[in-house]
Amino acid sequence: MESLIEILIRLLMLLLGLFPVSVSSQPASIPTVIYPGDASSEAFMKTYTNISEVELTVMESLPPQVELHIKGEQPDGCELPVQVTQQRDGNTVIVEIFREVPADMICPMMLQPYEGTIRLEGTFQPGNYTFKINDYTVEREL
Repeated sequence: MESLIEILIRLLMLLLGLFPVSVSSQPASIPTVIYPGDASSEAFMKTYTNISEVELTVMESLPPQVELHIKGEQPDGCELPVQVTQQRDGNTVIVEIFREVPADMICPMMLQPYEGTIRLEGTFQPGNYTFKINDYTVEREL
């Protein structure tokens, strides 16, 4: 009978939070980078937008220009501006879509839909291209 009582007491203590339990507040699949701000600001977390769909449009111009229509979701409920960076290495285009969240900000843990259109910088000569948008990749011949 004592062992049943001990089990019930331990279960009650666990439910009341008397035993420390380590829980991550960030899902493992969401990349987050923490970096210090400048001297006048605080540290920020760079939270990437989860990309679920990319539609690539080639404009009818000479030389051709490319536009990306992107759908996805923000990993939390914070209302912060989305930032976009682009870089190009030959026929590989890398686009980062993210938000800078103050490290001490508490955000509701709910996904927020994201939809945006990004016109890529530069022109595109005929050839095979790789477009990397966060962790989403599209390969296309233009």
